[in-house]
Amino acid sequence: MKRLLALLLLAGCGPLHLPFVEVPMPFERSAAEAARDGLTRPPPARIVVPPSTTLGLPEEDARRFAATLAEALQAQELPVTAADIPKPDYRLLVAGESEGGLVRLTYTLVDAAGAPIGAAGGPRAVPAAAWARADAATLRATAGEAAPAIAAMLVRADAASRQVEPGQLVSRLPTLRMNGVAGAPGDGNRSLDRAIRAALAKEGVLVQEGAEGEFALAGRVDVTALPRRQQRVEITWTVLRADGTELGKVSQLNEVPAGTLDGLWADVAVVVAEQAATGVAEVIRRARSGG
Repeated sequence: MKRLLALLLLAGCGPLHLPFVEVPMPFERSAAEAARDGLTRPPPARIVVPPSTTLGLPEEDARRFAATLAEALQAQELPVTAADIPKPDYRLLVAGESEGGLVRLTYTLVDAAGAPIGAAGGPRAVPAAAWARADAATLRATAGEAAPAIAAMLVRADAASRQVEPGQLVSRLPTLRMNGVAGAPGDGNRSLDRAIRAALAKEGVLVQEGAEGEFALAGRVDVTALPRRQQRVEITWTVLRADGTELGKVSQLNEVPAGTLDGLWADVAVVVAEQAATGVAEVIRRARSGG
């Protein structure tokens, strides 16, 4: 697969102030690069995720999910741990309910006295059979998809408890509404939408469910036929303010054999989204800093 060229176009401030910025965003990257990019140092833990007895899982699997959820929230620089530390400020309790072959999870934040002060639901239910297997991929996907809503809830609850505006606590956690992905062959629209949400969470961007958000993001995939049974795939992510003002684009280009992406995108969507999220976060960072 040829190397991808990605252009981060920062618009809205005039070419003299914000020129084109080229950043390498290949569809493929090494495990070492991924590990290096994923290094985080969250602040000292103030929130504990204890293993739940209401998930329909064995104790060991419940502990694994607690640890996976804590890692997903740590990726957003939130002070969360699954370790049983003494006297945490909060505990995040997870409960599961089975209905019609699906498991729905809810997340409740309680204070040091055990009083509930906030709650959030997972963005979608998990098939009961997959949940019962509790394989690592299912636990990671479930935690990653729920993390943005949980993080937003944690911030609101903490702000309320301190009687300050939530915006004062989350200057590093911008909120964003997804406007969807269109134009992709196969299951690309759905896979890219799901993957970019998880990737943005790792970049510290909270994807709001059913809310306006400070920013918005729309994805577009264009496929062009080329000679010798090749296709040019262009993926464009447009970052906007909540009022619709365009702030910039992240474009990814590649050439692949014709039909390569007509079915399941699978890991391709994950890698594309992780690379795109870096550029999207940079557009947001510059917009917030007035650059």
